[in-house]
Amino acid sequence: MSLTGTALPVVLFLAAVILFAALVFGLPRLPREWQRVVQRAVAAVLLNVTVVTLAATLLNDQYAFYVSWSDLLGVRSAVTTAKGGGTAQQAASASVQGVGLRKDHTPATLPPLPFPGSRLQTYTVTGPRSGISTKVMVYLPEGYDPKQRRTYPVILALHGFPGHPQSLFAGVHFDRQVDAAVAMHKLAAPIVVVPEINSPADVDTECVNAPGGLQTETWLAADIPQWVVSHFRVQTARTSWATFGYSFGGWCSAMLGIKHPDIFGGSIVMQGYFRPDFDVSYEPFKPGSAAWNGYDLVKLARQRPPALALWVLASKQDGLSYPSTAALVKYARRPLSITAVLLKTGGHRGSVWVPRTPEALDWLGRSLPGFQSTARATQPRLGGSGTKKETLRR
Repeated sequence: MSLTGTALPVVLFLAAVILFAALVFGLPRLPREWQRVVQRAVAAVLLNVTVVTLAATLLNDQYAFYVSWSDLLGVRSAVTTAKGGGTAQQAASASVQGVGLRKDHTPATLPPLPFPGSRLQTYTVTGPRSGISTKVMVYLPEGYDPKQRRTYPVILALHGFPGHPQSLFAGVHFDRQVDAAVAMHKLAAPIVVVPEINSPADVDTECVNAPGGLQTETWLAADIPQWVVSHFRVQTARTSWATFGYSFGGWCSAMLGIKHPDIFGGSIVMQGYFRPDFDVSYEPFKPGSAAWNGYDLVKLARQRPPALALWVLASKQDGLSYPSTAALVKYARRPLSITAVLLKTGGHRGSVWVPRTPEALDWLGRSLPGFQSTARATQPRLGGSGTKKETLRR
């Protein structure tokens, strides 16, 4: 019996009905009172366990956290690495249209940090172009001092839905992953900027500019970068800016990189997707409309490939991320570069992608000059048994 589908929920529902009926209409009578008490207690526990399991199964069917019994039991997945377009280094060195952040300059004197001495800062930022005002968290490198002239690369990290900026710290410990990569000289110490992307709260914005509505893309691609440059000692070359995101945030990461390569030289996409996936409660434009086509990243990559280095993780059993990921790899061509790590099994959940974060950060440090550690140690290349590499180039 499959973990997903209708069969398992039906069996659990019938089992719950039978247990409930047994409790209501009477169980076989046992001779001793203590035996009858134990009998009723066991039946009640079994009923509760069955109902909870049924609810979990229905929730899993909706969100595809686990897609098979082997996935649920934690069986390790085989991995394929597929490549499309050019190399990451070619994408990073390619010329792009647009001014990016070249006209933005960090002032000689920066605004004071809200929490001096802390590596984690929290702000409420109002975007002059988008009009969006919401929370932004900033994770600073060890030893960061706004009075010093040293500058840093920037990772714009984007949470999932439902979620909030704190999810990247309390939930998946992205800060620890970054610190570990820096300590192993695989990554230059970055400033990590985590804006809230579902503002107003609980709106699945898909990070798009809605006609006559929320301008979330402008918030992320214009307001936030300019705010960062004016508040922190950062490098402004596009090869010193990258996006990172998972699920909904993975889509946003890909969209920002593909549509704004003059700002972002690289993007990391963890179980994201490459076409909008609006919630039923918020659909600013319909599939097939002109606005929709402007966010069809597969079509954009096929028709006007950007100079972007893209690292993607997807599971072949993940119906949300895999189909559009496979299409993007298929149609990718220079100057776009795609490195796609494809898992044979795995649902749509954090335990699938979080263990792959060190690999993604290592790729970032090797691919974009701004993130390359000056003291990068010689490390064995990732791969080994169970890993097959394919190259698809156009």
